[in-house]
Amino acid sequence: MLLAPIVEGLEDDLRRAAAVGGDDTRRVADVLVEALGSAVRLRFLDALQQAADELTASLPGTAVEVRLQGSDPVLSLSVSMVGGASSEPDSAERGEEEVARVSLRIPERLKAQAERAAARDGVSLNSWLVDAAAQALRLPPTPRRGSRRMTGFVRG
Repeated sequence: MLLAPIVEGLEDDLRRAAAVGGDDTRRVADVLVEALGSAVRLRFLDALQQAADELTASLPGTAVEVRLQGSDPVLSLSVSMVGGASSEPDSAERGEEEVARVSLRIPERLKAQAERAAARDGVSLNSWLVDAAAQALRLPPTPRRGSRRMTGFVRG
C-alpha cells in the first residue's frame, strides 16, 4: 500500500480548504501540512495494525501482520491449519500434543545458518528449530505431519 498518495491527497485537501481564506490562512495551512506529514503516516500505520490485530483475532489459525517495505506498509497473511477448520481429527484425537505459537528473535546470521541447516535436512525452519530444542532438552524427536501451512503477502 502506497501511503504517499494518501498523505499528499490530505495535504492538497487542507491547502484547498485554506484557499478560501486569506494569505495568513494559506501560510498556516502550509505550516500544518509540513508538520502533520509524519503524524498522518503514523496514524495510518496504527489503523492498519489495529485492523490486522482484529482480523487475526477473528480468524482462527490466521495471522495478519503489518510490515514496512521502505516507508510503505505491506500486509502479510499467514494461515495455519493448526487450530483451524479441518476435516482431519484434531491433535488431541490423534494423541499429539497441542501446539503453541512462539515469537523468536534471533540474530540474522544465526537465522541464516539455521535456514541452511533446515534446507539441508529437507525440513522447514520451524521443524528444525523444534527438533533442535528437543535435542537440547534430550527429548524424543517430534513426529512429522504433512505440511498444511500457507504463507504469502497481501498487497493493497
